[in-house]
Amino acid sequence: MVTPFKNTSKEHQEFVEKVTLGFRIAYEKLVRESALKNQTLVVSVKGKPVHVPAKKLLRQLQRNPKSAH
Repeated sequence: MVTPFKNTSKEHQEFVEKVTLGFRIAYEKLVRESALKNQTLVVSVKGKPVHVPAKKLLRQLQRNPKSAH
């Protein structure tokens, strides 16, 4: 498989960190914008889809900003 980086653990770790940060930023933006519109989002709870008010997810993000969900 061709990868965008040399096959070293340091470069791989940096790539994973960048992807994780990008996901976190996108998730936080989605939650904030959905909360402003008073919408719900679907999340997985024990493998089952559950509708959760975005405002509730936003409160959870504000209490624990390092956790993506």
